[in-house]
Amino acid sequence: MMNDGTFTHHTTAVNSIRLHYVIGGQGDPILLWHGFLGTSYSWHKLMPILAKHYTVIAPDMRGYGDSDKPASGYDARTLMEDFRSLIHQLGFAKIFIVAHDMGAPPALVYAGQYPDEVRALAYLEDPVILEEHIQPFLTFAPETMQEGSMWWWLFSLAPKIPEILIAGHEREFLTWFYDRYLYDRQSINDETVNEYLRTFATADGIRGAIGVYRAIFDTMKQTAPYAQKKIKTPILGLGGDRSLGEHVKQMLKSVATDVHGGVIENCGHFIPEEQPAAFAKQLLEFFTKIAENRQVSNS
Repeated sequence: MMNDGTFTHHTTAVNSIRLHYVIGGQGDPILLWHGFLGTSYSWHKLMPILAKHYTVIAPDMRGYGDSDKPASGYDARTLMEDFRSLIHQLGFAKIFIVAHDMGAPPALVYAGQYPDEVRALAYLEDPVILEEHIQPFLTFAPETMQEGSMWWWLFSLAPKIPEILIAGHEREFLTWFYDRYLYDRQSINDETVNEYLRTFATADGIRGAIGVYRAIFDTMKQTAPYAQKKIKTPILGLGGDRSLGEHVKQMLKSVATDVHGGVIENCGHFIPEEQPAAFAKQLLEFFTKIAENRQVSNS
């Protein structure tokens, strides 16, 4: 994985755990924050593009990949402090963040709690974790439940049983999401699936992966203040046109004042792996504009 000399792998102690991360490139730092069932490998198509312009940092969240998989600490604030500690260890004071799926809620809290440290945030393919946004997806009604809705959110809350039922069926569990939520099924191949299974297909890997859902009510409480005191950090909200689409941008407006974005065409849920070039184009344009505006305001 990313062993071409451009990127290097490291492990370091932060916030009472050990985190694995990949780093490469040069320039201002960008933190890449993977989501549910992903790892730092989720960005392997995007990282070489970004590394031409930025220093790219892609860690594995606690519970995922080659990072530690403790029994607790999966709420947004704790996950945020993990990565913030890493960024400080690396000597960076201000960063850009790109966050996908369940990596996006802690990244949002990062921007809200430490606005002087986050230059801009790209928030990809995840609801904003407020009751008003989550409830419509989980309402017990034919129009939302006929295909199961977001069943894994509820499934993960049951003590012990998810670990029992997923064990031995990790590949089927993982690829169900690709079969259902990829527009281009070929964009995630067997090599990628095997890389995720390498660290997911263990008792700790299963427990760690679903930890973000078991902590969801804590994350909701940590997100709630931003509905009143909105985040001022510039945010690029993007959804695949065959997935959440414009809804991401619209949901972000409930917690932030400077929201941009829209839709990635011909794309499902897994934007960094399905449409890396189109996504990188929007991302680079957005971050460049933010940097230019900062230079003008400082002149």
